[in-house]
Amino acid sequence: FYEEVRRQDFVRNWQLVAAVPLFQKLGSAALIEIVRALRPRIVPAGAVICRKGDVGDQMFFIVEGRVTVATADHPVELGAGNFFGEMALISGEPRSATVSAATEVSLLSLYAVDFQMLSSSSPEIAETIRKTALERRGGPPRE
Repeated sequence: FYEEVRRQDFVRNWQLVAAVPLFQKLGSAALIEIVRALRPRIVPAGAVICRKGDVGDQMFFIVEGRVTVATADHPVELGAGNFFGEMALISGEPRSATVSAATEVSLLSLYAVDFQMLSSSSPEIAETIRKTALERRGGPPRE
């Protein structure tokens, strides 16, 4: 029974990962690694996902729903296919914004240790995440 549940979880997580645009160009071997690394999570509307100033040990990919990122200038809303929380993994700095669920949100979380593994096995994904982080911070993307 346990194996059947694990198999169903793997198939569900595979479908969630395949829905994230960042992962759609990957081959099945890389997808399997990502599916094993990502942890699915449902967050109810209104809940805080991460707080500004907290130490970040994971980033998040939005599968369904919307989140609000409370930035210094104005709130930004992100929806399915977007990701957030990557700066804490890349720079090791505290969270730069508080992120809340605008609607019920289906997320996939990637912990720092798994991000390092992913960076080794799929450098193109890591590079895309790093470029996005730099753009969001306002710096020029690295070549």
